[in-house]
Amino acid sequence: MKSIPILLCFAGLAGIAQAQLSTGATGITIKSGTVFSAEGLTLTPDTDISLQNQTISFSATPATAGSGATISKVYTINPALTFSGTLGIKYTAAELNGNLENTLDLVKADGSGTFTAFNSSTTGSAGTYYVSAPGLSNVSLNRLSATSASVPLPLRYDDFKVVSGPGCASLLSWNGYKASVSNFAIERSGDGKHYEALSLEIHQDGNHFFSRDTKLLKDKNFYRLALSERGEEVVYSNVVSIHNTCLLAETNIYPNPAGKNITISLAAAPEHIATIDLLDISGKQILSFKTSLQTSTLDLKSVAAGTYLLKVQEGVNTEYIKFVKQ
Repeated sequence: MKSIPILLCFAGLAGIAQAQLSTGATGITIKSGTVFSAEGLTLTPDTDISLQNQTISFSATPATAGSGATISKVYTINPALTFSGTLGIKYTAAELNGNLENTLDLVKADGSGTFTAFNSSTTGSAGTYYVSAPGLSNVSLNRLSATSASVPLPLRYDDFKVVSGPGCASLLSWNGYKASVSNFAIERSGDGKHYEALSLEIHQDGNHFFSRDTKLLKDKNFYRLALSERGEEVVYSNVVSIHNTCLLAETNIYPNPAGKNITISLAAAPEHIATIDLLDISGKQILSFKTSLQTSTLDLKSVAAGTYLLKVQEGVNTEYIKFVKQ
């Protein structure tokens, strides 16, 4: 196999401060589940991967990482390799460079950028001198090493979405990992091209983030997240959008304040069956009914005095109307 002589040539350079493996145009293929090892760097892919026209360089000179330095093993894969599986580094006690074996974490960097930690690293039992990051998925590997120093964690997000909410608001939510509220800003656009930052309060519950926009633009509203990390350029999320359904509909209710009943007059007879829900101010459903009529009357005799919302839903359009029951 082509991998055998290449690895042997690489291993023969172990005694010097810098070594290099070049795969060339023909390249090599690492089969799923096969452990590829080069000068202590181990790759165990979840799927077959090819190394072609790539160079793996090794340096025994530590690099700056966070508040300290890496071990005396720094790898560079050029061009960067997109990798899924388990990454590991084997080292010796002499290569710890003041780092502690039991607190060692794998770190990565792009080009000459700042080293950041993987989301999870695992150290072997004492004396094994091995640290790994299992379960990687489509991670870009460029510069690699390990350190016990405090380094930034990579910011990740997913499931950014927007839905209609009570009181003609749009409700935005997403998941963020290794993140805090200060890492996010919400931007809005009316045309999907020109965005402006919104001064919206963002709330965090563990990995879940959410916010509320109560001053929607006419017609369609486009949203994106601006993600910022210290020392890094701002990057933007995918774009989500929603129509201002309060302006699309012309539902009228009367009287307001209401007494024993309230009349609901839709802009036109529903093309589909309309669902009308009576909600308390927290969003809890009190009553619900369906209608195909343009005008309906809701009996409120059993409803306590207070402030309520009528949720009118027809097809994909939803409207919220606030009223007071006396």
